Amino acid sequence: MIEKRYKLSDLKLVRVDWLDAMSDDNTWQELEELTKQVLRPVSCVGWILTETKDNIILISSFDEESQCGGGGCTIPKSCILNCVQLNEGGYVHSLNPQYRKATDGIHN
Repeated sequence: MIEKRYKLSDLKLVRVDWLDAMSDDNTWQELEELTKQVLRPVSCVGWILTETKDNIILISSFDEESQCGGGGCTIPKSCILNCVQLNEGGYVHSLNPQYRKATDGIHN
């Protein structure tokens, strides 16, 4: 079986703005305080290594010769607020239409 070889020129460079989950610090806290936790907006820049209907996997470092990557981040598409494709001169275009707005269904 021939393994897929990734090429840098085939990977999309993107900036993804998304909502990250919040977790307590594993200490006892008043329940009222826990109800005040909010999702945190986060931005990541990297190459899309793979994409499914549910998530994307970004890498921030890539060695084409060894076929190794670093800084992997798996992001659920339901958490993505904005995704913009980048190039060396800046952004190319927004990829928003393919992602569901992450705030849909989130209630305060």
